[in-house]
Amino acid sequence: MRSSVIVLAMLMLVLSIFVFTPTAAVSGDAAGWYTTASTLTGQKNYTAALQAYDLAISLDPAYADAWNGRADILNRVHRNTADPLATLNLALNASDRALALNASSANAWINHGLILYNIGYYYQDQLNDQTTANTYYSKQLQSFEKAISLEPDNADAWFNDAYALCGMGRCNEGLTAFKKVQQLDPDYPYLEGNLENAEKLAETQTPFYIKYAVEIAMGVIVIICAVLWFAAVRKKY
Repeated sequence: MRSSVIVLAMLMLVLSIFVFTPTAAVSGDAAGWYTTASTLTGQKNYTAALQAYDLAISLDPAYADAWNGRADILNRVHRNTADPLATLNLALNASDRALALNASSANAWINHGLILYNIGYYYQDQLNDQTTANTYYSKQLQSFEKAISLEPDNADAWFNDAYALCGMGRCNEGLTAFKKVQQLDPDYPYLEGNLENAEKLAETQTPFYIKYAVEIAMGVIVIICAVLWFAAVRKKY
């Protein structure tokens, strides 16, 4: 009887190893595939990277970074697929899943905004649907602003926010955002050219009464002084 109890205890121990160990093992495997996918993305081997992200997700469906990586790859390759808009919608679905799992990731919100921009541009450029395009452009701006709220010193978030604002005809605000990027990272890629373009566009969008506020104010002062002088002279004579 005692030997039976010992055997039963040993069986329970073995079973507990098989039952409870896989969770840790799967988590480690998922992380490994995620690292592989990130490396492949850096090498621009997007097909293999997508497969690696999918493997990570299959092992750990709640892996937010893997979902974000999948979204990023689909966004990058959409132009080279048979149905770019369908690919972009897959990217958006993956991005939504990543944010549902981790809404505090500024990087995920930036990625979300980039996908929304590309969808908006597709509607504008390929489908001639400016109304729908503008809806996506507004959503992309909200995504970048959410990223900034999470990480106020994130130069990527500010740069994309500035680019989005200028694209929506709000270059005065865009210029301010580009200057914030310059403050955070003076060597940010492509900043100098975009900053110059934003300054030119902001110049054309600034109302004349703001652009020439000083000159107008000086003119008003001169006129008032002239009127007062004339009134004083008439009173004297």
